[in-house]
Amino acid sequence: MSISEILSKQGCRITKPRRAVLEALKKHQGIISAQKLAKKVRDIDRASVYRALNLFAELGAVNVEIIGKEKLYCLAGHPHHHIICRRCGYIEDFPCTNLEFKKFKNFIDIEHRLTLTGLCRKCSK
Repeated sequence: MSISEILSKQGCRITKPRRAVLEALKKHQGIISAQKLAKKVRDIDRASVYRALNLFAELGAVNVEIIGKEKLYCLAGHPHHHIICRRCGYIEDFPCTNLEFKKFKNFIDIEHRLTLTGLCRKCSK
């Protein structure tokens, strides 16, 4: 289900700022901070970018990762994790193949986060 469909289903309008944030997230195709995203979105004030991201996260349309002390956002879709270079901050996604979460009988709506760190090839030379 697309973010537009999720918004409509929840009775939320697809405003110009929300559409702009969504398009910027699609173009970026990875994890990004709200500050960097706000710089990519032209003619939309920073507060609107933050509000849109918070709404998308609340609706489950974007994933939020906290890396260090910073919140990073990416479009929700296939389950994945991130590996980050400790030296330069380069980030790559890798798929989450763990389907064991369905075995928990006393929990629902289970979420998890896994962030790995290491040195990218460029920094390890």
